[in-house]
Amino acid sequence: MARVIVGTAGHIDHGKSALVRALTGTDPDRLPEEKRRGITLDLGYAFLDDVAAIIDVPGHERLIRNMVAGAATVDFALLVVAADDGVMPQTREHLSILALLGVRYGAITVTKVDGVADDWIELVEEQIYDTVRGTFLESAPLYRVDSLSGRGVPEFRERLMTTLRSLPARPERGVFRLPMDRVFTIRGRGTVVTGTIISGEVHKDARLAVMPGGFDIRVKRLETQGGEADLLRAGQRAALNLIGQTEHLARGGMLTIPDALLETSCVRVAIDLLPKADTLKDRQRIRFLIGTHEAIGRLQLIERMDKRRYYANVLLESEIVTAWGDRFVLRRYSPLETLGGGTVLEPTPPPFRARTRESEAALARSLHTESLADAIGSLLKGRGLYGLEHRVATKIFAISRSELNEILTELPQPDRPVEVGEYLLLRSRVAELRLNVVNRVNTLHDHRPDSPGFSRSDLFQMELARLPDTIRDFLLTELVRDGKLVQESALYRATDRGMTLRPDQQELSEDVLDLLRQGAFAPPSALAIAETLKKPREQIEKALVLLDRMGKCRRLGNDLFFTTEQFDDAIAQIRKTILQGVHLTVSEAARLLGSSRKFVVPFLEHLDGIGITQRVGNVRVAGRTARDV
Repeated sequence: MARVIVGTAGHIDHGKSALVRALTGTDPDRLPEEKRRGITLDLGYAFLDDVAAIIDVPGHERLIRNMVAGAATVDFALLVVAADDGVMPQTREHLSILALLGVRYGAITVTKVDGVADDWIELVEEQIYDTVRGTFLESAPLYRVDSLSGRGVPEFRERLMTTLRSLPARPERGVFRLPMDRVFTIRGRGTVVTGTIISGEVHKDARLAVMPGGFDIRVKRLETQGGEADLLRAGQRAALNLIGQTEHLARGGMLTIPDALLETSCVRVAIDLLPKADTLKDRQRIRFLIGTHEAIGRLQLIERMDKRRYYANVLLESEIVTAWGDRFVLRRYSPLETLGGGTVLEPTPPPFRARTRESEAALARSLHTESLADAIGSLLKGRGLYGLEHRVATKIFAISRSELNEILTELPQPDRPVEVGEYLLLRSRVAELRLNVVNRVNTLHDHRPDSPGFSRSDLFQMELARLPDTIRDFLLTELVRDGKLVQESALYRATDRGMTLRPDQQELSEDVLDLLRQGAFAPPSALAIAETLKKPREQIEKALVLLDRMGKCRRLGNDLFFTTEQFDDAIAQIRKTILQGVHLTVSEAARLLGSSRKFVVPFLEHLDGIGITQRVGNVRVAGRTARDV
């Protein structure tokens, strides 16, 4: 089946449709008005055996939008110039548009040669050569034909077929995308959409999404070249008989697989102006033609590289669906005039700020490449400072997860990212973030020397607060594993640093600890300690909190503190007793520990909570963790 798309180009009434008819035997003019007026108003289609599909585009200047919709998927251009008319305005504009859309291959035909003198034809050919100089058609072959008499058509057809068969195939890479150029209903069949598959593949019964909007659609039937198919691939013309939310189908929309592409109203682009176009202005209103879609928007200029090349954001009044590397045409809002075109660099860039102009321009330059691997690497460096999600990367580049992983292996080893859950993070950025976290911990130690450690929220402040939880967990796990940090419960500290007390704090803490030891398992309250030491109660409470943080005492409730040694010894005694099968009452536990109900009840409730004991009625028995050491 044909996987090459040929597009005609040229001025109105230069014989494009007649040439297609002579080559294929199919009349591409399908509308009654087209047949009555003898001109092409919309896109027409025909097939050249099983080699190529031909898109016949309208030549009138008022129908440039339709022309772009057809040319957007063209692999090979057929520039048509009438011998009796020569190069005309739409000849030049069509040629410019094809170049802007990235077409690289083509041929030139001089039509309507019957009845025109050879010397005149030679002048026309010289005019054509002057016109195509410096374009992708500069070295293209030129043929003389007359579609009505058939003169030169067989020879041209044979050479064209040979050329088309030798063209490189479209890359297999990419998710299924089909910009819709026609939507109509067939009685007994239902809704049919036609278009050119620009990437990926589609099979019968596939579930698809209509975008913008993401509306559900299912493929009931597939056709190409008038025959039914089970599978169609990139480069093929396709007719899809669809069922589902068909009311959302319209020319300009995109068919794709669900959740595979981004909808956007702001696009970062590289623009090439046509030689005769005026200089672009910031906030200038424009028409943005991409695929089969036209949207109105304004330019937000980022950098002007020279007289004809810019990097800019296009702020659109409606959402479109696009991906890195897509080509577009830029037209003046009014009066209608083609200004230039270019390449999509980012389908969803962040809001542009003047203070970031230099870095944004640098990223745009690095994304302006034909290498997909290089573009992915550049995006990771420019947008992956806080991690780039796999699902976002695949949508930006319109590729699958497996294709993304394959491309990442093509990057130089230092540029290959680390996979952190669903995020990609450059190795150099991981090292930078690790250092930032360690520096943050040391800064906290300097400012809060009496703290035994710091919580996650303490560590990830300011710039680091933008990191997703998955990457925070990854960094902390690595730093603890590598001995850069120590984790104690929910707190983190530097390996070579801990809590540091002032001399007066140290002295008071020792005094408080001595009183707790003297109290055994009936320790004094903060108030009692304050009265004994003749210190304010608030100061004693702070000392107790510090001792708790340092692990020198254990706190139960608001005002109950035991030394760590006493606490651990009490646990050991209770564990030993209940493991002997003793059903322990509160009174028995109090006698065992030399204490009273006031202290033993909250202690036993704590042991219930951590599973060492289990309360059954009024007694305690061994719990689920009683045998754990």
